[in-house]
Amino acid sequence: MSPAGRAANRPGARSTRGRPVRAARPRQPRRWILPLGLAVITVVVLALYFTPLLGVRSVRVDGLTATPQQAVLEAAAVELGQPMMRVDTDDVRGRLGELPEIASAQVRLEWPSTVALQVTERHAVAYLAEPGGARLVDEAGVAFRSAPKPPPGLPELRLGADRPAGVRAALDALTALPPELRGQVQAVSAQQPQDLSLVLTANRQVHWGDDEQAARKAAILPPLLGQPGRVYDVTSPALPTVA
Repeated sequence: MSPAGRAANRPGARSTRGRPVRAARPRQPRRWILPLGLAVITVVVLALYFTPLLGVRSVRVDGLTATPQQAVLEAAAVELGQPMMRVDTDDVRGRLGELPEIASAQVRLEWPSTVALQVTERHAVAYLAEPGGARLVDEAGVAFRSAPKPPPGLPELRLGADRPAGVRAALDALTALPPELRGQVQAVSAQQPQDLSLVLTANRQVHWGDDEQAARKAAILPPLLGQPGRVYDVTSPALPTVA
């Protein structure tokens, strides 16, 4: 067989006008596409991270009832115009946690330009008397705000030398009480954390004792208060007395 015939019969070849022609090879991807794509991504990331292209345009605060919004914004210290990608939400949350009025906070980025602050305020359950007013205390025992006068309906905490232990014991007793009875408490005396007493409306007094068996004491106190008397003793819940 002649060379031309052998070429015509070779796989992948075809004859045009009697001349062998190789089949066209598939085009290979251009080598510059991948580097160019990576370069574009790098430029976009650098632009977002180091320029105000997608910067903070607003800071929204949700959950406030008593705390001034400006105080929260100042504590958060989120700079307007700062690139969103550079906002450290953990740092912002930590700064909000240093604000006495705030019990907890959540920080999230709402693209393209808003930082949202969701805060939970502390709520007073008692107060400490102080010169010129009152210091509000929440259920965790944190004194978080001063007020010119005690809010109505809040009991006063009267403490002795061991203030932290006294606050904790007094709040344990208060939170053990049912809501309808808690509203009758005008003061909790904790001169000694192991010897609590409650001052109620209508000039009544409850000897509470220590913070042991608080739930049991709280359960027997309402029916005990239904009996005539001024002094109600639940220091030993198995043997309550009325005088």
